[in-house]
Amino acid sequence: MVRTAAQKIADVLIFLCGFLIFCDILLLPLTPALAYFRFQNPASMRFDHLLAVFAYDFDDGVGNLLEIILKEAWKSPETAVLALFLLLAGVCGAVILVQGIRLLASVADGAPFSPKNAVYLQRAAAGCFVIAAGALGRTAFTLCREGAAALLSYTALFISLFTMAGLLCLVMAGLFHRAAEMKAENDLTI
Repeated sequence: MVRTAAQKIADVLIFLCGFLIFCDILLLPLTPALAYFRFQNPASMRFDHLLAVFAYDFDDGVGNLLEIILKEAWKSPETAVLALFLLLAGVCGAVILVQGIRLLASVADGAPFSPKNAVYLQRAAAGCFVIAAGALGRTAFTLCREGAAALLSYTALFISLFTMAGLLCLVMAGLFHRAAEMKAENDLTI
């Protein structure tokens, strides 16, 4: 059976989503360190110093990195809130990508109008809404700490961006559900 262009594109997108999940899994444990270095305390370890420790003695570098991830990143409220938001966004992003892989797999198999696809899109929408809620919480926290400048951050943009993405996923879920019903009706008629 000849594969259509949509099926070939779905295969490529499955590979790309899998690669993104792999990158997400690699970066997720390091997000507290990223938050720690974002709100750098002048008396604390700097990133260039950590790299120098890694170059000198790898074991000491790993120990310092683990101390930052497990202890130091959670001491100040700013780094803790950013680390929690990044962890939440990373986990929900992986959930969205897994649902995308499932949907693309059904397209690659030649059965795009399946009732399961509507469920996958609803789960992806839930992930989008959780990211939007996390962004709202972080923006509210930053708004209380820094004032109106928090509204000019990428986190404030995530609120509307992921809310719209979630709504789009819900609309697409409704369309896929209706298309699956119509396909089932047509199969019964024939």
